Amino acid sequence: MRLQLTLDALRLEDCLDLILDTRDYVDVVEVGYPLLVEEGLSVVRHVKHAFPDKVVLADAKVFHSGGYVARKCFDYGADAVSVLGLASNQTFDAVLRVAEMMGRRVVGDLAGMEGPLCRAVELEALGVGELVVPSGLGADGHELSAVSDVGEEGAFAPLELLRGLNECLTSAQSAVVGHIGLDNIAQVVAAGPACVLVGRAIAQADDPRAAAARLKAQMA
Repeated sequence: MRLQLTLDALRLEDCLDLILDTRDYVDVVEVGYPLLVEEGLSVVRHVKHAFPDKVVLADAKVFHSGGYVARKCFDYGADAVSVLGLASNQTFDAVLRVAEMMGRRVVGDLAGMEGPLCRAVELEALGVGELVVPSGLGADGHELSAVSDVGEEGAFAPLELLRGLNECLTSAQSAVVGHIGLDNIAQVVAAGPACVLVGRAIAQADDPRAAAARLKAQMA
């Protein structure tokens, strides 16, 4: 089970310090969408250059111009790029072609979708290797990050989508995001994701290294 550190609202220098502090426990570093908007793709290049052994995901949330955007993300050093589940099959096909050509990965983001599990099956058939669903944990109608996730407004019971995703996937891996921390990591792990996305519980902890270590220990 992989631990993915999501970087959203930090300055580049703070991001690099945080990764350095938690590098022994974090498997994937996600350059989050808000950070990409704020700082641009150069953040991806800096992170990959500083930590070449880490898988770096550019959370570009691609919706259209898929081939172009994916190539740019990969050119800047990203190992993987996210595409919104709402995007067309043509967009996914374009991203997947570029990813295959460059030896990179594609992650489908199912947040905010009606019928996310049906879409997951479709995307798996297209060749998407990882699908991410919102956890539903702490869903209280409030914005959960710098960018609102429609998929986390309480329409589903906590971790219901993750369990359903694991049941319907045959080859792609599942991932989960949203309000995950030390208080509920055991519950998340029991639901069986391949990857757990954590942001604030590490980045805003008094001791980020210790927080990452405790989370990773629960995932063994």
